[in-house]
Amino acid sequence: MKKVILICIFSCFLFTACETSDTEDVSEITNYAVITVKGPEEVLQPMGEDFVDPGVSAEEAGQPVDVTTSSSGQFRGGALDTDVPDQYLLSYSATNKDGYSASAGRTVIVYGTGDLITDLSGLYTSTVVRDGSGGPQYTDMKYILIWKNSDGTFQLSDGIGGYYDLGRGYGKAYIAPGAKVTVNGLNDYTFGPNFTVSTFGGVAMMTSMTVDPVAKTIDFTSDWDAGPYSFAVHLEQVQ
Repeated sequence: MKKVILICIFSCFLFTACETSDTEDVSEITNYAVITVKGPEEVLQPMGEDFVDPGVSAEEAGQPVDVTTSSSGQFRGGALDTDVPDQYLLSYSATNKDGYSASAGRTVIVYGTGDLITDLSGLYTSTVVRDGSGGPQYTDMKYILIWKNSDGTFQLSDGIGGYYDLGRGYGKAYIAPGAKVTVNGLNDYTFGPNFTVSTFGGVAMMTSMTVDPVAKTIDFTSDWDAGPYSFAVHLEQVQ
């Protein structure tokens, strides 16, 4: 019995000695890059004006690290373009010496401002009531975009006013894209085609719209067959 115990102790000693020898020069410490975003994390950028990125800085253990910047439009796609209204996500990334990356971001919203007579373009806050029920979380939500397409129609970033994206906080996978309006005259509009509510699916359509150019407001309704639900949306143009 004593021989068995001695053999086991000797074997454990050898294993421990080998493990220490193999790993004694390996560091287990890595310093991740720390990215500091300069300026505001959200920029409201008037269409057609030059955008100057406030920039970022990145350090690894106190030493500067190179930063890579990319951008993507959340509604229309493509890189940041101040001639194309959209909500752009600027992504900043930096990689440390061990190959680990860190990232940070900034939102840049490019928008036009229409007169609300012939041009509905603009950046809007949104208040939504669904089937007669609203609440603080669906009030003055930021933001809904309206832009002019090349065919003359005006398109909304969310045809139900951000109810699920902004109000419920579900994110961009739950917007209702594709809602379009043709302006025939003040308070004379044609709607279509029908659209859907992204992840949820179903068919939605705009059914009415009233615009007040003096108050800078738009009120519209959209019906969605999934409930069915009816959304009453009040937009206020950001000046």
